[in-house]
Amino acid sequence: MTLSLIKTFFVSCFAINIVSALGDIKDEKKIEGKVVVVTGAARGIGYAIADNFLKNGAEVIIILDINVQNGIKAAKELNCKYGNNTAEFIECDITKDLERVSKMISLKYKYVDVLVNNAGIIEENKPRKLLLTNAVATIEFPLKFMENMRKDKLNGKGGTIINIASTAVHYIDPFFPTYRGTKFAIMGFSRSLGHEYNYKKSGVRVLTICPGATNTTLGLNNIKVNSEDAPALAKEYQYVTIQSPDNVGKGAVEIFKNAKTGTSWDIENEKPPVESTDTIRVLKIGESL
Repeated sequence: MTLSLIKTFFVSCFAINIVSALGDIKDEKKIEGKVVVVTGAARGIGYAIADNFLKNGAEVIIILDINVQNGIKAAKELNCKYGNNTAEFIECDITKDLERVSKMISLKYKYVDVLVNNAGIIEENKPRKLLLTNAVATIEFPLKFMENMRKDKLNGKGGTIINIASTAVHYIDPFFPTYRGTKFAIMGFSRSLGHEYNYKKSGVRVLTICPGATNTTLGLNNIKVNSEDAPALAKEYQYVTIQSPDNVGKGAVEIFKNAKTGTSWDIENEKPPVESTDTIRVLKIGESL
């Protein structure tokens, strides 16, 4: 084989690898035909994300939630809207049921393309429960599902993990310190796991979404606040628009279709998503967001 032919051969192989890699990137950002697991999807932001993913062509949404009544209702509504067998509800306490639920899903669906970690609480007076739900489980679920997604493991073909944090990671105030700490944990974990170095090995994209104040059961209107803190908290949020869960659902779809691994995105004030900044603002008492 002449030197010219050898050069041609290696250039051709290089070009094929590039085209293949570009094809993989394009495919990972397609929603059509994907099997999607969403925790805490019986209502609120999780339900809105499930709804919008189905609207954009997901094959099936698997709703994991501890609330059986709302979970069954959510799956029924989505099946009526998008067709039979497009949504399934599985009862799940994310702090206890990871092994059982992951096995069930693997047996039935064989492969999960997308995991959305949305489930969370804001029970500041129950710090252990708060940490187990918002931080520990939100770390364990991606690590478990990622093992089957990884391209460097047998039968792995990549995938996407979306972790839901909060815009609370962008500022410090004296309220809800344990809740805020869990969201900082999610942000740090997600940005590190989604680092380009890890992505090149695993083929699993990791994204973070930080919703602002949203009209859910965890929203500002439903948080229990000490009477002495209420005036300062009200002043802090006086210019904030409480957005709809659907705005977060639509934003999640946009982020899925466009975002690079390891990035974080803010969705707030009923506006489209914007990439998060790396600054942290310390608020004085009475200062507005």
